[in-house]
Amino acid sequence: MLRRTCFVLRGEFCRVTPPEVNSSHFRLSHQKHPLQGSVKEWPNPTQNHVWGEQELKETLEKEAKEVNHFKPKGFMDRIIYAAVQICYHGFNFITGFNKKDPSTKSLIYRVLILESIAGCPGMVAAGVRHFRSLRRMERDGGWIHTLLEEAENERMHLLVFMRLFSPGLPTRAAVILLQGVVVSFLVALYCINPAWVHRFVGYLEETAVQTYLTIIEKLQDPTKQLYKEWKDLQAPLIAINYWRLPEDATFLDVVKQICADEMHHRDVNHQFASMHRSDFSPFVERHIKDQVSAIHAAESKGSTSK
Repeated sequence: MLRRTCFVLRGEFCRVTPPEVNSSHFRLSHQKHPLQGSVKEWPNPTQNHVWGEQELKETLEKEAKEVNHFKPKGFMDRIIYAAVQICYHGFNFITGFNKKDPSTKSLIYRVLILESIAGCPGMVAAGVRHFRSLRRMERDGGWIHTLLEEAENERMHLLVFMRLFSPGLPTRAAVILLQGVVVSFLVALYCINPAWVHRFVGYLEETAVQTYLTIIEKLQDPTKQLYKEWKDLQAPLIAINYWRLPEDATFLDVVKQICADEMHHRDVNHQFASMHRSDFSPFVERHIKDQVSAIHAAESKGSTSK
């Protein structure tokens, strides 16, 4: 049975498509795609952290009571924080984002732009550290793995939203332009001082957490636009596979997972910004545990399907 999308958006920036529509990843071709005829979604081989029900509940409740904000220390922290705040409020104005009662139109444009840019810093940082490791002929201390996981996680957020919302030409053009500017800026800045980039990303993730907490709150308030238009929206299959959600998971369940991911990225980058580039990453053990958990989940699913 096809899932029903319960809203229609008519605007300049985005078009809404049902979650079951599987847009081709490649341009149209007369040749048959090698994966054509197979399943539309597949397990992600790069393992992410899956937030358990109780863990997720405690994390979100703690954040709702007291937002985790890193207070700027020193001149550069203040400059970076001010720059992020200018970007945040400017983006609110451009997208018409009203935090008290945001429209679906403003949020669709917001999350597509946000996640397409959020996937850049981790990949840039991992790439710079990768080449540094090759030049110095030494190990990296585990940072590369953490940064690649972050980049992949942010990319998956975008792909999840793409199963629900289809960007129009202006949105795609904005992403291309912003990606060129942001990536060039981040590469140059990371080569100069990696801590500045991680602090910047930490503050950027703080604003992302605010956005997703707002979505979670409004999706549960019957008086708000999001509740009225998105309350029946179901989780796409790609999200169910990625976070191992139940088959009847809703869009609200997906947003909660994304919000927890963003909280983690915020904390990781603020911690990296406070460390020396040669220090050992404290998150390696977490990656190993997540991998073991994924293997057990796959074995359990395989045994039940036999």
